[in-house]
Amino acid sequence: MAKRRKTWYTIIAPKIFDNIELGETPAIAAKDVIGRTLTLPLSSIIPDTRKFYMKVSFKIIDVKDTTAYTKFIGHEVVREYVTHIVRPHTTRVDNNIVVQTKDGVKIRVKGILIFAGRVKEAIKTKARKIMDEVTKRFASEKDFDDFVKAMLFNELTKVMKEKARKLYPVAKVEIRKSEVLSK
Repeated sequence: MAKRRKTWYTIIAPKIFDNIELGETPAIAAKDVIGRTLTLPLSSIIPDTRKFYMKVSFKIIDVKDTTAYTKFIGHEVVREYVTHIVRPHTTRVDNNIVVQTKDGVKIRVKGILIFAGRVKEAIKTKARKIMDEVTKRFASEKDFDDFVKAMLFNELTKVMKEKARKLYPVAKVEIRKSEVLSK
């Protein structure tokens, strides 16, 4: 029985990330590559090194010749960064919401807001409501690609921070995690 030789497939990012090369993967057949996932730091994909704490996940959906094409399936902020921004004598507010973009893609978005001091439950509830409303509004106004850019590059968190600042001084707002539920 002869050994079959593996072929190296080049993995390409979706157009949101300018179709850059993400890496390579070996496989015997092209059908073996489809469905594989790849998780990389965002700072290795874009030139902005300030995003070192974000990991972006892709799934291979198509193969042509020796090129594998991917789609964005989610992102996550590393756990150490979250523990770093949550300091003593601050208040952490988390939200978890499923939104639908203008082009019909459902995404679960998990945000985190850090108040600069201790706050009561009523303010935490109002802040969570603000985070939900801003996320829903952004999703309904933008298509999938634009919403992902807004999530990853602080456009969404900037608006959340401005609105929540009216309740109490805000130290930090991040989109902690996202996952695409349907496409």
